[in-house]
Amino acid sequence: MAEDTVLLENDDGLTVEVSPLGGALLAVRWRGTPVLAPTPAPGLASKVLGAEACFPLVPFGNRIKDNGFHFEGHDYTLTPNTSDALVLHGDAWLQRWSILRRDGHSLALHYRQEASAVTPFAYEAVQTITIDGAKLTLSLAITNRAARALPYGLGLHPYFPRRRGMRLFAHADRYWTERENHLPGAMQPVPQDLNFTAGAPLPPGWLNNVFEGWDGKMRIEWPETGLALSLDADETFRFFVLYSPSIDADFFCFEPMSHRPNAHHQPENGGLVRLALGEVLNGTVTLRVDQLGPSTT
Repeated sequence: MAEDTVLLENDDGLTVEVSPLGGALLAVRWRGTPVLAPTPAPGLASKVLGAEACFPLVPFGNRIKDNGFHFEGHDYTLTPNTSDALVLHGDAWLQRWSILRRDGHSLALHYRQEASAVTPFAYEAVQTITIDGAKLTLSLAITNRAARALPYGLGLHPYFPRRRGMRLFAHADRYWTERENHLPGAMQPVPQDLNFTAGAPLPPGWLNNVFEGWDGKMRIEWPETGLALSLDADETFRFFVLYSPSIDADFFCFEPMSHRPNAHHQPENGGLVRLALGEVLNGTVTLRVDQLGPSTT
């Protein structure tokens, strides 16, 4: 019988629950306090996956206009995979991964996708989850197994607690407005209410935008719990999507990505990487929890 949950824990107080279904983190806690926010997955996927705290985005994140794209002389078509009209977040987050290896502090999961009438992508993906003290490291690698070269991307989709006094710190040079079907609209300078360089609360309303020119660093401070979380992404991830439905939601998403949403329809593939048969794209994101110091105000 397939195992549904794997528990990673250490003596420092970091616990991580992982499900092979979707390769998802179900919960992350620091000494009993949640630092990720388990949230029902979007659309029909929630009926399959339940609540997740983070899931991998392979071989792309977000949506593709018209459920298809043209690449190197060929047209490719994909089929929607949730109740959304557009195919969402690739394949692997909806499928069961196998366990490659595990111990009390680390877990490696494997997923293989074959090309079909639903998707042109054929690949192998490996996700490695490791805990060390207050640090959680998530590594993704994808290998093209299709006969033709195709554009591939990686991303992570974590849900963080949205608490009343929280502040977000992240720098980006530009952002994209949102248009119909939750696709990127126009690239613009970052507006003041979305400038988190010096730390700021999230705006109260709907938020679903991609940012670029990111330095790979992010920090959240939660005064209510006395905790902070820092995120460091390697050079593979130079975009992030910031999503929150409203101030009344108890979560928000900060999604490190190697590419923009709808990258398949953008110049230079929008950050996607051309992989020939056997070539590999990989990336690593590290989350670290620490205590907030005493207030200076």
